[in-house]
Amino acid sequence: MRIWLLLAVLSSSVAAYEPENDQVLRFEHSPFKDVQLQCERDKHIVPKRSELQLDNYALLAADNGERVAIVTLTNTSGGQRIFNQDHIVAVMADCARLFPQAFEIRLAPRQQMSLQIHFGRTLQPVLQLISSQ
Repeated sequence: MRIWLLLAVLSSSVAAYEPENDQVLRFEHSPFKDVQLQCERDKHIVPKRSELQLDNYALLAADNGERVAIVTLTNTSGGQRIFNQDHIVAVMADCARLFPQAFEIRLAPRQQMSLQIHFGRTLQPVLQLISSQ
């Protein structure tokens, strides 16, 4: 009897932590990753100049509109640098530009790092990410 009660409690607590289907992040195809887009809207919104190189990225999205990117960055400088939300911009499907939500990392000279950055919820998918390099 106690085992059945324990199994019932465990199964109900596991079900409580299941994410809603519209919150599950899925990788998105990035056909515009290496294309020079000619979007005029918000072209004044540009990433802050830095010695950080955006090596690669993968875009993710959920059905509820949550937009996320996994980025790999390299500090091309000979000194430590700080990378934050001002150094990268997303170009959206309607040609609007969007900075990610606030974050900050420190990179040692020539250090490479991968991290997840968030762009919040939006109806428009991300077409590409741009940095100053």
